[in-house]
Amino acid sequence: MSRIQSAFGDSSNLRTKSFELAGYNFNVRVPLTKELDSMQQRIEQFDKAEYQKRFDSMTSSFRNTTIDGVVMTDDDVIVEGRSTKELVQTILQMENRIVEYIRLLVPANGTLDDITYEEIEAEWPISVQLEILAKISEAIQPGYKDSRKN
Repeated sequence: MSRIQSAFGDSSNLRTKSFELAGYNFNVRVPLTKELDSMQQRIEQFDKAEYQKRFDSMTSSFRNTTIDGVVMTDDDVIVEGRSTKELVQTILQMENRIVEYIRLLVPANGTLDDITYEEIEAEWPISVQLEILAKISEAIQPGYKDSRKN
């Protein structure tokens, strides 16, 4: 038992915030800084096989034809100055972020510890996913968005 628990009792309710979206109430477990750091590490890691599969899928139509604004390099396809490899990495990291943040939701029943992006994508369109992500971000780090603007 920590000193704070000894002094005040169970304060786990302080680590739960709520928000409403489209008439639904969601509860979010606010992670400790150490947990946020671990989440960030998991967000940055992605499956190399999935990365290669997506890269190949996204660039397959560019390989056999010459298209203005598309530059082929040994290991990348640059479309109008944008690296396809970087785009695939960004997409995978965004999916990881969505999964990690959804895992912070407190479910009415069961657990979300092993939820996958495929399950989330099957239930909610990307616009809803991004809105939920924004609401969770605001719940766990209130004011962070405003402080980034300055």
